[in-house]
Amino acid sequence: MRTPGDTRVSFARALLAFLERHAAEHEWKGSDQYEGLNATRLVGPLTRSSAGRRVVIQAVKRSPLDLRPLLGIEPRHNAASLAWFASAYARNQALPDEEAREQLERVLGLLRGLRLGSGAWGYHFDFESRVFFYPQTAPNTIATAYAGMALLDAYEATGDERLLGEALGVGLFFLARVPQTPDPPGAFFGYLEGDGSPIHNSNLHVCGLLARLHQACGQAELLDAAARGVEWTVARQRADGSWPYGERANLSWVDGFHTGYVLDSLAQCAAAGIEAAEPAFERGLEFYREALFLDDGTPRYSAASVYPIDMQCVAQGIQTLALASESDPSCLQQAWAVLDWACANMRLENGLFAFQRRRLWVNRASHMRGVVAPMVLALTHLVEASAPRHVDARLRSL
Repeated sequence: MRTPGDTRVSFARALLAFLERHAAEHEWKGSDQYEGLNATRLVGPLTRSSAGRRVVIQAVKRSPLDLRPLLGIEPRHNAASLAWFASAYARNQALPDEEAREQLERVLGLLRGLRLGSGAWGYHFDFESRVFFYPQTAPNTIATAYAGMALLDAYEATGDERLLGEALGVGLFFLARVPQTPDPPGAFFGYLEGDGSPIHNSNLHVCGLLARLHQACGQAELLDAAARGVEWTVARQRADGSWPYGERANLSWVDGFHTGYVLDSLAQCAAAGIEAAEPAFERGLEFYREALFLDDGTPRYSAASVYPIDMQCVAQGIQTLALASESDPSCLQQAWAVLDWACANMRLENGLFAFQRRRLWVNRASHMRGVVAPMVLALTHLVEASAPRHVDARLRSL
């Protein structure tokens, strides 16, 4: 007899397969919420100043009408999206094994094709933030760390030692080209080569990768560097269990998906034996669950505001809670509540999801990086965490 849980997992698996095939039909290309500076017409004068560049980026991101055709912005591959798809195919929870393996090889080939000359990855657009400007030719910590994680996931799925070698190369890139900035207690990895911006999620993305690489390779320098980065972030955890985006006055907000990034990375570091990571993870998880979700599963954009409700907060919430259920089984029910809410409130007539819901209107763009790719990986983790062998093991540990 099928139980309600069986039906729910079957639905999530079918949704996952639908999103995976949508991405494959589009060759994993799509729009990105931050690609405004890829415009080829109409905005030239604005791109000559920092403020103008930010206006272009935010206008393209926030507009309820898709400005990309007007501005000449074409769909392109994004390294982070490809890495998320690769991780999902490696952990395959929806496709026939042979199809998943073929898609994994194709996506890894595309990901390798985006690697920059430094051996790392960046985004496919220039970007201006409130912190810095960087061109698409500059590798960044986030895209590079996700690529390294994808290579590790692929190695664990296939046993191909060449993939482990590639992943190790990513870790060594960070040690050589993005050296930690000492800031006692601890030290942190920056967002870019030569960058000293004190941002928690970029620091811990690197630490999580180095911790996993240490588990696979046993190189002590990897774990030592990860431990220093964890020490830096843990020392700056706030009394309520939260972290700001970064340690500057203009980086003091607390939002949902960046908090999820921090928690996932701390869990990876704790699994590798970095003792300081686990208690910080537990405190952070308690804050995350209570302050960044409503009782019905609605993900808050930040600790200060529900809106805009963003699909990255949805997807990251599902993923972080599913992964956290390994240590706290009650997180799994909350992950399902987030998915139920998203399907009722963010899903479009074509089966995809909208990018953002604001108080008065909905941004219906189904970005490849901001919507489809993170949901594919989130659903992969949710289905995996809901498998009977995972649930039974958690219950036995209580």
